[in-house]
Amino acid sequence: MMLTSFFGKSSPINYLLLSIFLVLFCVLHGILTENSFSQGLSILQLFVVAGLLVFSLLLLDFFVRKNHLNHSNTFAIFLFSCMVGMLPIATNVTITGALVLQLLAFRRIFSFTSSKNMERKILDASLWIFLASYFYFWSLLLFGVLYIALFKVNNSKLRYYFIPFIAALGVFLLATAFFYLKEDSFTWFFHYPKKISLDFSVYGNIQYLIFITLIVSIVIWTGFTRISNLSEVPKKNRGNYMLIVHAVWVSLVLAAFSPQKTGAELLYVIAPTAIQVGTYLEKKQDIWFKELLAWLFLILPVTLLFI
Repeated sequence: MMLTSFFGKSSPINYLLLSIFLVLFCVLHGILTENSFSQGLSILQLFVVAGLLVFSLLLLDFFVRKNHLNHSNTFAIFLFSCMVGMLPIATNVTITGALVLQLLAFRRIFSFTSSKNMERKILDASLWIFLASYFYFWSLLLFGVLYIALFKVNNSKLRYYFIPFIAALGVFLLATAFFYLKEDSFTWFFHYPKKISLDFSVYGNIQYLIFITLIVSIVIWTGFTRISNLSEVPKKNRGNYMLIVHAVWVSLVLAAFSPQKTGAELLYVIAPTAIQVGTYLEKKQDIWFKELLAWLFLILPVTLLFI
């Protein structure tokens, strides 16, 4: 079966199969690594995570199509599903919740290429990032992607750069009111920032070593290819074309800053990486090499599950 031919098209069966794939691997990780079915609460978490992952899959496909990041294919969501299948995130609602909010922020940020309703787009993206930071503090680093996108906007206005600060003030006031009513205290802000952990010992596990080696290698390789092909991209598409590269590297730093390394934090890297590698598969002319790479991504989740 030619995987690149199958996922090189967009049809309902692709979405159905990939959704089943995500749910299946979530359940398998739950059984084999989390012992989820021995605890009632964990079973609920398992299905919440599975639902969030399927929603993330559809959301990723939506903003990829809406912003013309790939042509009419499902390479990005195929790669997304395969990489998610490599990680033990079966009952981690916090990480998957932050992923959904990250994708909602990206959906607005990558629409900056159109100047229509710019103030609303910036405000929406800022609010999604602040919400994501409630689940995972270092999601605030996504403001780096937002400001890079703003720098690339034609006829960018000075007021655009202050909108995230207005959003920050609004979120701060709402959070302060909420915690005052809940806990009769104004001290929530002092507990909000999280420390950076540079303890990477958990990545000594063979599963994580294989995943990280694959991701870093493929990111560097496809990133250089993407940059070298920039001149072939129409000028109107170059902003988002390069913004993906920035999003990948910001996401890598975001994962590296995780205060508690469990491997699940690597999920944040997957969406932008899937788009970048998906574009590579789309443009690569060597059909057999593309096919080999696609099968590698498909086989690895199964292999890592039983290591």
